[in-house]
Formats: sequence, structure tokens, C-alpha cells
Amino acid sequence: MSLSFSALEVGQGDAFLLEKDGWKCLFDSGGSKSGLESLLKNKRINHLNLAVCSHNDFDHINGFLGILDTNSKITVDEIWLPGLFGSIIQYVMDNGIPREILEPEDYPIDDINLESLYDRELRAISCDEFEDNMPMYIGFMDYAHRDMRHKFWPYFRFSLKELSLLIKLKNIEKIAKLAYQRGCIIRWFEPVNGCAANYIDYGFTALNSKETHQIKKLKGVKEFIYALTLTDENKYSLVFEYAEANTPIVRFSADSDCTCQSVTPYPSNIILTAPHHGSEANQNVYYSIQGGDMIWVRSDCKSRKRPCAAFKSQANRYCLACRNRNFKTELRFEYDGNRWQHITGNSCTC
Repeated sequence: MSLSFSALEVGQGDAFLLEKDGWKCLFDSGGSKSGLESLLKNKRINHLNLAVCSHNDFDHINGFLGILDTNSKITVDEIWLPGLFGSIIQYVMDNGIPREILEPEDYPIDDINLESLYDRELRAISCDEFEDNMPMYIGFMDYAHRDMRHKFWPYFRFSLKELSLLIKLKNIEKIAKLAYQRGCIIRWFEPVNGCAANYIDYGFTALNSKETHQIKKLKGVKEFIYALTLTDENKYSLVFEYAEANTPIVRFSADSDCTCQSVTPYPSNIILTAPHHGSEANQNVYYSIQGGDMIWVRSDCKSRKRPCAAFKSQANRYCLACRNRNFKTELRFEYDGNRWQHITGNSCTC
């Protein structure tokens, strides 16, 4: 058996590659639309069996927009997406882009929370029906944006907040559209409250979500804007663990503060990705997760504020780029049947 884990050097953001006996999974994709494809080509990788997009931050989703493009030479069998992406697309399919998206401050969302979207009965359609209707939607956003610019540009000067919402909406539409056009199997995951340990497939367990076979319809502009904002909320980004018989655990933390784990305590010699690139806002993860001899891996670029003290207190830690060193090198680990072996990259000296 051959098993390896790599933190890819994609510039800004997360992109982790898991390989087992020729099977390849890419978890998140970094912030560069063109850089990831070039990197994979240089590694002689032209096919991914599975891609997982944890949430809608540009430094996690943009690389997927590049490798899913119809001009890309990379093929992808299957992609896992947050269920809220489908809910947002379905809302636009039913109602168009609301004018209010340009004035989100007029629609306070403080009184809406995750429970209001997922702990009550919402209208829903099956994922199959949703994907069957996707051809009707392909290209709609391009026309809608042009129409919005024509109607509203003379009257509005977009703030960064408004532009951010439009970019989020465009990225959600594009990743689903491209995945559909490229013939990928699309599977949807909705967040759950608290911790979970839902086994999914291929050795993956979802720690803060569950697979859904329904796309839930949002009710009104207020819920639409809340859901669109939520798609890049760090604490709801998808967290998965990988482990099969006779393999160690690899935990993909994304940007979440999810502190749950499928086994308590963790067995020794496992790999965990640093949540939110080692941000202080996610420091509770380091104190809450139980286990010994853990390997913490931090990706992303150099930063004055990252990693936090909690990450630096870990005995066995690695950085793709340390704040006080002039290096940025891919991190790679290979499993020898007993332990993970560090192959390339640098231990953390932050």
C-alpha cells in the first residue's frame, strides 16, 4: 500500500492532496485559478478521483474554478460541495438575483441563524431534480450581472461589501456550473449543529456536516442574503477525517473551529491541518482535540499574525511558509505502514 499526504504550494490558501495506491483526492484548491493546474501538471497529475470544496473563501475555491474550466486538461470524477451552494443557486433560478443584494444593510440578518435554516421544515427539491434543471441555469448569472450593471450602475457605487456578495454568488454559480458541464458527480453536504461523525465514502467521515439528497429552498431575500454570507463563514466550513483499515487518520480542518473528532482520544501519529491557517480565532481546536504524537500542518503564505501561540506550542508542527524564514516549500508525508515519514518541506520555526 502507498499512502501520502501533501500540502501543495499554491500561493495563498489551502490545497491538500491525499494519494492512496493511485487514487487521488484534492481537499480545497488555493487562491489561484491558473496556479493549481500548472502545479498538478508539473507533478504529472491529470486526473482527480475526488475534490472537496470546504467553503466559499477565494483561497479555498479559486483553484477549482481553474481545473474545472472546460479548457483544463485536468479531469475530476466527483466533487463535494456545501449544500448551501445549491440553496443559493435554486433561489436565483426561482427568483432571479434580488435587487436587495446591492443594499444588504437594509436587510439585517442578526435574527437569523443556522437553526432557522436547517432545524425546521423547509421546502426542498431532490438533488437529482436540481441537477436536471441546471442546464436552464447555465449562463444565467452572466446575463443577470450584465442586466444589473445596466440598470443599477448609474445609481450605485458598489462598496467592498456589495462587491464581495456578488463575487461570492458568481463563484458559487461557476463551480456548480463547471462541475455539471465537465460531467462530475456532485454530492452536497449541509452543516449540522454541534459535532457529528457521519461516515460518507472512500474512508471519509464528516465531522460537522451530513450528506443531503435534498436542496432546501430559501424563503425570502433575508434568508438568501444570510445564506450567501454564511457560505464563507469559517466555522461552518466542511471538516472531514480520512481513515481506512490499516491507515492513520488525516483530518482536514479547513477554516472551521470544529473541535469534534471521530475517535477520543485520537491514536498516535496522525496528521491534522491547522484550522484557518493557524489563526488565533481557531485556537480552541488545539486545546480541545485529544491525542498524542499529532502532526500539525499549516499551509498558506507568510503572515505576521499567523500562526497563533497555540499552534506554536505543538511539539510536532510544520509550516509550508514560516513568518521568519524565506522559504515556501511543499510539505509531503508518506506512510510506511507504521508511521508517517516527513519527506519534503520544513518544520515550523515561527
